[in-house]
Amino acid sequence: MQRSIKLYLIIIVSSFSNSIIFSQSKKPNVIVFIADDFGYGSTNIYGAQEALIKTPNVNKLAKEGVKFTNAYTTGSVCTPTRYALMTGQYSWRTKLKKGVVNMNDPALIDVKRKTLPKYMQSLGYKTAMVGKWHLGFKEKKFNNLLGDIYPAPTDYGLDYSFALPNNLDDGHKVYIENNKIYGLRSDKISPYGKSFYGKQYKGYDAPQRVTEQVTDDLTNKSIEWMKSLDKDQPFFLYYAAAAVHHPIVPSPQMRGKSNAGAYGDFIQDIDRSLGDLISFLEERGIRENTIIIFASDNGGDIPRKKNLVMPENFAINKGLQINGDYKGDKHTIWDGGFRIPFIVNHLNKIKENKISETTVSTVDIYGFLADYVGNDKGLDLEDAPDSYSFKKAVLKPDQFYERPPLVHRDAQGRKAIRFEGWKFIEEKNKDTKKKMNAEMLFSLTKDKKESTNLAKTEKAVVNKAKNYLSKIIEKSSKEIWKNN
Repeated sequence: MQRSIKLYLIIIVSSFSNSIIFSQSKKPNVIVFIADDFGYGSTNIYGAQEALIKTPNVNKLAKEGVKFTNAYTTGSVCTPTRYALMTGQYSWRTKLKKGVVNMNDPALIDVKRKTLPKYMQSLGYKTAMVGKWHLGFKEKKFNNLLGDIYPAPTDYGLDYSFALPNNLDDGHKVYIENNKIYGLRSDKISPYGKSFYGKQYKGYDAPQRVTEQVTDDLTNKSIEWMKSLDKDQPFFLYYAAAAVHHPIVPSPQMRGKSNAGAYGDFIQDIDRSLGDLISFLEERGIRENTIIIFASDNGGDIPRKKNLVMPENFAINKGLQINGDYKGDKHTIWDGGFRIPFIVNHLNKIKENKISETTVSTVDIYGFLADYVGNDKGLDLEDAPDSYSFKKAVLKPDQFYERPPLVHRDAQGRKAIRFEGWKFIEEKNKDTKKKMNAEMLFSLTKDKKESTNLAKTEKAVVNKAKNYLSKIIEKSSKEIWKNN
C-alpha cells in the first residue's frame, strides 16, 4: 500500500510540471456548465442515436476539445456534487451525511471556506452563478426567504447570482437574485397551488417562475451578466442548468423537436442553451479565450414505475439509453448514478477531438482550474482538500494518469471507493442476508456492469479498499498522500 500511495504522490507532484501561464490581461474566461440529472448516454458524442435526439453543440464541444470517458460525480444526487464543485471537498465531511439540502435548510457551505469562486476572485476574475443552487440559505432552518438573505450565494465569492433555490419546481417558486427574492413587491405571503412534488407553493408577492421558461431565463441572465462586463475582464461563470431534472418541461419552442418525446426535447433544450452561450462568446470575440467544462451533477433519473406516460420511460422505450449501458441511476450506488459526460474545451490551447480514459471527478474541477489558470497560486493544503488537478490529462489526453482513490456516496449515505480499476462498496447494514446490503467488490476493467461481486474471493483487495476508505474518512485526501 505504501508503494501505491507514493506512486500517487509522484503523479500529483509531476502534474504540476506542465505549466500554462496566463498573464492577467490574457487570463481565459471560464464557464462551468453543469446539467441536472443528465446521464452518461444522453448525448450523441456519448452514444445516443441521432435518430432519437440531436445534441450538435455538445458534440462540437467534444470534437474541439477533450472528452473524458471515466468521469464521475461524488454523489448520485444533486447537493453533494454542487458542494464538491464549490469547495473541492466531499459533502459527507459536513453535517450532510445522506440525501440533499431540503427546501428550508440552512446553508451547507461554511462562509469562511475558500470556495472556488473566492479563489477565482483572488486571481482577478469577476464571478457569477446562474441556475440551480441547492446548497441552502441562511444560518438556521427557516420558514421563508423574505428580507436580506445571509448567507446567500454572493457570500461565497460570487459577484452575481441568479438562483433557483432548490430545483426546477421547488416550493419557493421564485428566483433569488444576489441576496433577495427577485422582483419582490411586498412581504405578503399567500400560499397557493401545489408543486410537482405535491407541496404547496410559498406564494411570495414576487414574479413566480414559469417552469417551461426556466431554461430561457437562465440562459438570458447568463448572457446579460457576461455582456455587462468589460470585454477584457476575465470572468468565471458557473451555469447550473435546471434541466433535465423533473418535471420534464422543455421550452415551448423545443417541444416535438426530438424523436424521444418530451424527455428528448428537454435534452435538446440543454444543448440549445449551451449553443446560445457559445454563440454569445463568438459574437463577443472571446470564444477562443474561454475554457468551457461541460458535466452533470449525477446520472439520469429512471422512474421505478414503468408506465410509458412518464417521459423518461417513453424515451427509454424508444431506445434512448439515458445512462448508457451502466447499471443503476440517480440515487443509487451503481455507476449509472455517478458516471457522467465530461468535456473540457479551450480552443487552440488544448488538442482537439481527443478522448481521455483518465479518471476524473466533478470534485476535481476546483483543483484543475487552480492549476490551469492560477498555477496553484494562493491555494493551501486545506483548500480544495479532496480535489486533484487533471490538467496533465487535458494537455496529454492520449496518456493515462492514475487518480488517487475516489469516494462516492449514494442518496442513503452509503459509500463506495474507486481505485486501480476496482470499485468497493461498503456494507449497507448488518442485514447481509440481502445481497445488496453486503459489502461488494467489482473489477471494473472486466465487469463494467457491476454484476459479479468478488468481495469473498479478493480479500486482499477488499482490505486495501477498506484501508483507503478509512484513511480518507479520517483525513483529507491530499493530507493522506502528502503525509505518506
